[in-house]
Amino acid sequence: MGKVTFFFIAVFAAVVILLAVFNQGSVDVTVWKERTYSVPIIALIFISSLFGLLSMGMYVAIRDARRYVESWQIQRQQKKEKKVHELYSKGLDAFHASRFDEASDLFTSVIEDEPNHTNALIRLGDILLAKDDIIGAKDFYLRAREVKPRNIEVILSLEKLLRRQEKWQEALKCLDDVLEIDDVNVHILRRKRDIYEMLNKWEELLDVQQKILKCKLSEDEEQKENGKLTGYKYEIARHQLETGDTDKAVKALKGIMKSDPNFLAAYLTMAEAFLKNGNSKDAEDILLKGYAATSALVFLAKLEEYYIAEGEPGTIIDLYQKAIQKQQNDVKLQFLLAKLYYRLEMIDYADETLNAIDSSSFNYPGFHLLKGCVYERRSQREKAVASLKKALNADDPLLVPYCCSHCGEFSARWSGRCSGCKNWNSLILDVNEVCKGDKRQGSS
Repeated sequence: MGKVTFFFIAVFAAVVILLAVFNQGSVDVTVWKERTYSVPIIALIFISSLFGLLSMGMYVAIRDARRYVESWQIQRQQKKEKKVHELYSKGLDAFHASRFDEASDLFTSVIEDEPNHTNALIRLGDILLAKDDIIGAKDFYLRAREVKPRNIEVILSLEKLLRRQEKWQEALKCLDDVLEIDDVNVHILRRKRDIYEMLNKWEELLDVQQKILKCKLSEDEEQKENGKLTGYKYEIARHQLETGDTDKAVKALKGIMKSDPNFLAAYLTMAEAFLKNGNSKDAEDILLKGYAATSALVFLAKLEEYYIAEGEPGTIIDLYQKAIQKQQNDVKLQFLLAKLYYRLEMIDYADETLNAIDSSSFNYPGFHLLKGCVYERRSQREKAVASLKKALNADDPLLVPYCCSHCGEFSARWSGRCSGCKNWNSLILDVNEVCKGDKRQGSS
């Protein structure tokens, strides 16, 4: 017993004795109806004090017992959480190492200890999805969503599964659920845009693209997204042309040309639309306008086809000659003119134009093939063989393929959008293997 406790007991005893000396009388205490007892005053004081002490003792004992139980429960919960954390961490390590069976066992143990462990449920779903068990994966994802219906990772896991099943509308619904939580999530808006693009839902896609541009973007990102916006407007116009809504398409294409004069696809697609409707003069004007605005060789190639079809080859020859006068060192223009001469059976002009090209700076297989064909037409067999040997795999003197300036993919025909990298305005005439040159420079 401590000294302080002994001191207080002694003081309490002294006070009781002192009160007993001065209070020797008694009082009547009624305990029940007519049951009344005469009790000494000091006894009543003592009993009251003792009852108070016992009450305080019981309160302290109950409080300490409850604290002990709570502490025990906390320690037990902490041990359980530590065990679950360790199991989940080991499972995560196994999962990232692609040891899926081991990871599955560990995550299952986590679920046994904590059935509502959202991350373990998601990972079990991911494992089953990797094994192509769609039904099992979906069950775990749905269980996780029941636990945390507004958890973005859970919703996106379910959206990933729905994409695998090609349930696009349900996948879009999941993305909309995420956007209800975070309406400026650029990553989610882009995923939604990708689905609309795959489904050719251009109007819906345009709406999403405008929302992306309202988000906080870097300067480079904003520039790229604005370029995509123009591209999607072009796709809408092209779709309108395919469905026969020519007036709307032409209006949209004019708007694109006004906002971006360098958007080649708008000019070329409008020219195609005019030609289909028999408006050859309007097609000619728009091609000439596009060439004047951009100086892109593709316009000369299209004008070449147009004027030959119209029986006016002299006009395209004049265009080439004027372009060469302005750019006398542009060997690509000279080569295209020589090719045109050869196509028109103007062999002497083709030979003269080819001889004016410095072959040391224009070591292009198509050039050697064309030169070999010209020599052959002029019965210069030895020169023809020598040139054709340099032509390598070139097989058509009149064909200059298109290539993508971004990814290098080749195409025999021009298109407004590369089928490989999906960039617009990237297909150019591959004269002098310009795309291979760009690719080499990019890799060096």
